[in-house]
Amino acid sequence: MAHELESVLILIHPPLAILGYLFTFIAAKKMIGLLRGKKERMDLKISLTIAWWLTFAGLVTGMIWAQIAWGRFWSWDPKETATLVIFVTLTIIYIMNLKKISLKVQAAYMAINILSIIGTISITFIDIGLHSF
Repeated sequence: MAHELESVLILIHPPLAILGYLFTFIAAKKMIGLLRGKKERMDLKISLTIAWWLTFAGLVTGMIWAQIAWGRFWSWDPKETATLVIFVTLTIIYIMNLKKISLKVQAAYMAINILSIIGTISITFIDIGLHSF
């Protein structure tokens, strides 16, 4: 199993996931700024779009790597499941933003998303699942 984990995907998957988290935090900051009536340099829609694509790419590359390492694309590992929650809530936020749903409602979903990111990062350091270190 260790040999399969030594894939070139170690150079692709983790950076994509981390950048997805980073841009989600940037989008959250933009959202807070907009709620406070401040104009932000980078449009919320742009940061949400970048966060969505990076999270999607991180999820897909993780699934490919899992197929190589463990022989299956998905195992309902706690970190995989938490990442799915992140992706689904980010998708909901993105769609609400496109449909111009209330920013306060979007912010509530963003809070769930941020908590999910913190949870998934924490899961990495807890001795459960395939992502434990």
